[in-house]
Amino acid sequence: MTSGDDAIKGKSPYTLVRLKESDLLAVMALEQACFVQPWTRDNFLGELRRKVTVAMGLRYDGMLVAQCFFWLISPEIHLLNVAVAPRFRGLGLARRLLTVMFSIGRKAGVKTVFLEARPSNLSAIGLYKSLGFEVAGVRPDYYEDGEDAVLMTLEMGPPEPAAGYGF
Repeated sequence: MTSGDDAIKGKSPYTLVRLKESDLLAVMALEQACFVQPWTRDNFLGELRRKVTVAMGLRYDGMLVAQCFFWLISPEIHLLNVAVAPRFRGLGLARRLLTVMFSIGRKAGVKTVFLEARPSNLSAIGLYKSLGFEVAGVRPDYYEDGEDAVLMTLEMGPPEPAAGYGF
């Protein structure tokens, strides 16, 4: 059965995975394909080793095509990084990862999710707004190139029953 057949039958051709240190090269390759100022190897390695970091990705035919890193420090989540490979954009992969993040957060009793986004990243801001995030402020000179960050927050709904992460 091909992935196209899976899509027709409602089965996703993407596999949700928890990212580990052994995924570091794939994580960095995806990051570099997505951003002009990508995170460094040390940034990712530090996050993959940090106890509060949840790092997850979506694989297509074994290739990492989307990733999401966030801190889970109940009652908050801080979204750190979302990246989708350029040829896989517009397919709802970032939305899927964020929806999983929300589910994990609800199960952990999270009440608020926050993030920083570049004001120039209109597609990301549009996605976040469509998911219910609201602009809460601006962090001046947040990025290394001097660009400000838009601070966005989302108040979560009621908690879900406790269970595993699903990957």
